[in-house]
Amino acid sequence: MKNLYTDVLIVGAGPTGLFLSNILASFNIKNVLIEKNQSTVKEPRAVSIDDESLRVIQSLGLINKFLNKISINYGSYYISPNGKNFALIEPTSKIYGFHKRNSFDQPDLEDLLFKNLIIKHRLNVFFNTEFLNFSQKHDYVCSNVITDQKKFQITSKYIVGCDGANSTIRKLLNVKLIGSSFKENWLIVDLFNSNNKFRHTQVFCDARRPCITLPGPRGIRRYEFKLDQSESKKDCFKSDFIKKLLNAKGESNNSIIRRKCIYTFNALIANCWYKNRILLAGDSAHQTPPFAGQGMNSGVRDAQNLGWKLAFAIINCNSKILETYEQERKNHISEMIKISLLMGSILAPKNKIIGFLTRLLFYIISYYKPAKDYITQMKFKPKPSFNDGFLWKTYKKEENQLIGQLFPQPFVDDFKGNQYLLDDILGNNFYIIIYASSPENFISDKLIKKFKTKNINIVGITPEWINPIKTNFNIVRDSSKTLSNKQYIKCLNKAFFIRPDKYIATITKAQNFESIYYLIDEFKIKLD
Repeated sequence: MKNLYTDVLIVGAGPTGLFLSNILASFNIKNVLIEKNQSTVKEPRAVSIDDESLRVIQSLGLINKFLNKISINYGSYYISPNGKNFALIEPTSKIYGFHKRNSFDQPDLEDLLFKNLIIKHRLNVFFNTEFLNFSQKHDYVCSNVITDQKKFQITSKYIVGCDGANSTIRKLLNVKLIGSSFKENWLIVDLFNSNNKFRHTQVFCDARRPCITLPGPRGIRRYEFKLDQSESKKDCFKSDFIKKLLNAKGESNNSIIRRKCIYTFNALIANCWYKNRILLAGDSAHQTPPFAGQGMNSGVRDAQNLGWKLAFAIINCNSKILETYEQERKNHISEMIKISLLMGSILAPKNKIIGFLTRLLFYIISYYKPAKDYITQMKFKPKPSFNDGFLWKTYKKEENQLIGQLFPQPFVDDFKGNQYLLDDILGNNFYIIIYASSPENFISDKLIKKFKTKNINIVGITPEWINPIKTNFNIVRDSSKTLSNKQYIKCLNKAFFIRPDKYIATITKAQNFESIYYLIDEFKIKLD
């Protein structure tokens, strides 16, 4: 095989690598994706997908193809040893345009992303290809890989290691993982044709045998059982043992076992995610316990954050922005690991007394509505936000609370009454959103043309009670009242500078938003 030249070499075609490759391709950035296995996965691994990840799929133009393949909007019922529900998580908010909790089949997602790469973008994806080593130069990296017992070289401007928990790239960089590894074993049993038709997750919080069962599309269901230290892996794979566990949870013998495996989990974060021209993403950079269903979703956030920044660095020949990748993502993943461990301790209490006290706490909480809503509406989940990075804080408290947060995605109406999700209008470029009753008072053709030279578009959004007018630029109405909450209503007559990943980079007064043009010059901003 001939040597290849590309902008970005992505190592690992799991969800993180596939998302990253698609995001880069959407910015017309050439990339090559290699994977040591023979294909994308054919068995389920991750099973939970959240609203943020669905929003990324939407940005790739694939959301309509994916939504009919998943189970949308399920909750979690926490069950005591006597079979009674003692806590419920069932969020109703769709602040980012989609439900917060959904289940999917990983082979469906990977197949969709892979086909989009080869059909729409015509990118090179090499399976059965192993990464060997690299040598970093001043402005490029030479990588040696092997496929079908033949070695060849890939020269790229950057490498991203998305090659999982045992990452070759991380080891070659001599990057260490910091945190904890847990020795307790869990048995996963995935079923076809489950007779458990309960549409929500069931969390059996029993110190004797903690278990969680999750719904999936098309009658698929997952069971995860904590194993006792005395139970050998060999015995746990025996059909009689598995049948006994499943029957205890109401499953009949008609279900077909799709997959069974034993896993342990980690709570680890790499001490460095970026060295010269090589970066880490997904499980190669961090490993999250499974109890919050955020392992894959965290990798998608990495791809979302890194994708547009790599495009930015390549188009502008300026790698400075890549320094903000780890800066923005590391704290959030740390918080996500903490909440996952907390949820794991509720599922698997160390003993009966701790289990009883946990249930008593939830019982008390149920009588205080704000605390109950905090649990039920999943407000405990760390918000996608950061305090440092590609953003500019102001001196106003109400603005700084929003800067660095993911901008909501309301349903919006244009002046004809056509309804869209906001991102369908924004696309994947930089945007300035003027949130005002009369956005047209702050925008001129001159300003539109000026920002267009940097490929920054402008859109106006009116609050729910004001109809938009017809003009020569987009003005839409927040028909879902998403921006009418306490935080955003204080920002009427403000301008939001929105990054391609939909995070708020800064906020100004609407009449002063031209200042953003000069503020961003330090990055020589342009993203074609």
